[in-house]
Amino acid sequence: MQPKLILTDLDGTLLTHEKTLSPGNRAALERAARAGAEIVIATGRIYRGIPEMVRELPFLRYFILMNGAKAYDRKEDRVLYRSEIPLATAERIFDDMESIDATVDCFQNDDGYMDGRYLDNLEHYIRDPESIRLVHMTRHRCEDFRATVRAAGSDIQKMQFYFPDLQERARVKAWLEKRYPETVLSISMPENLELNDARATKGHALLALCEALGVDPKETAAFGDGTNDISMLRAAGVGVAMANAAPDTKAAADLVTGYNQEDGVAQVLNQWFAP
Repeated sequence: MQPKLILTDLDGTLLTHEKTLSPGNRAALERAARAGAEIVIATGRIYRGIPEMVRELPFLRYFILMNGAKAYDRKEDRVLYRSEIPLATAERIFDDMESIDATVDCFQNDDGYMDGRYLDNLEHYIRDPESIRLVHMTRHRCEDFRATVRAAGSDIQKMQFYFPDLQERARVKAWLEKRYPETVLSISMPENLELNDARATKGHALLALCEALGVDPKETAAFGDGTNDISMLRAAGVGVAMANAAPDTKAAADLVTGYNQEDGVAQVLNQWFAP
């Protein structure tokens, strides 16, 4: 099999723990692109949060961003798909999270926002230094987060929370899923919890991208590790989970490859597009 469309998550999948693109994975993507495959980055990040070493790859045109809240054609600067949380719903969720020991932030209008009280104490919520660096890089500091979001007046692309207590995260996740069935919750990093509109998934965005490009979903392959990748792995012709993937993600996959630290993406691509 040589898939026409190859989608890959970033964190825990294509990137190393240090958030870099290894030479092996880069070479494998380049070979696939030269053979005619369209490479798509499918991430929970906003566009400017994608590492420059990935963004600069010349063959990249399409991006699935914020877990599927947006599918973007970089060449034509065109949105191919979008699905967002209504602002009124987001306001209720912000109210619910006020008493929880977790950070609260959101992506709105392709940018990230977080209250300064969380940014000043990230070490309380996040243990991984690279995750802390990423948050600082992709969130604007707000002295009044709620007022900032309300003033923008736009719907919310993604909400995210970081929990110092993972048992509390599990409790809050189950509670939010029951209270807001019109949303979908997922985990992509050790301490985080992400919330999107129910149709803002990587799987929905994959199918929308296939329709726009005239590609049969059976001719696609997708790589991922987090629960936010499950819908994509199920929608793809071949879903590939990393060895370091969450158990539910592995269960949704057709194949399990090596760890992200071992060029697991390249291990599979090299079988389809031989060096």
